[in-house]
Amino acid sequence: MYMSKKTKGKLDAITFIYGFGAAVVLVGAMFKFLGWSYANEMFVAGLSIEAVVFLISAFERSTEDKEYNWENVFPQLTSAKVDIESNDTAYPDAMTQFSNTLTDLTAQLKEMSSSIQHIKVEMQVNATKSTEMHSRISEFNEQMDTYNNNMRKINSKYNAFLNSGI
Repeated sequence: MYMSKKTKGKLDAITFIYGFGAAVVLVGAMFKFLGWSYANEMFVAGLSIEAVVFLISAFERSTEDKEYNWENVFPQLTSAKVDIESNDTAYPDAMTQFSNTLTDLTAQLKEMSSSIQHIKVEMQVNATKSTEMHSRISEFNEQMDTYNNNMRKINSKYNAFLNSGI
């Protein structure tokens, strides 16, 4: 079984002091919440440590880290001049792959555009049908109002007939 040996990084003094100051501030906050003694002193000590660390870190110089090692992916980047006409097939292969990717992307965009156009047409049809349905429901409501008024008139005449004693 292969066991990888993990290497530990160096302890950075600034990071350690910053963490220590933050811990003192947090414990001071706990003391303050619980109403214990020396909470104010712990806040002053912790925040003073934090202020000193921030002051020191303002003068700290940083090194520029490389985010990616592109020369491992594209060895052509390491040479000062790329010879396109050489027997090296990496560049033509890369350009062919790039061209194929663009062709696929173009086809997918056309397909997506067609789908969006289809959705647009369907939404317009649904909007038209919705407008027609609204109109028909309005007509139905008007007819129901007329029906209800007629029923009220018939009921009032019937009640009048019953009350007349004929």
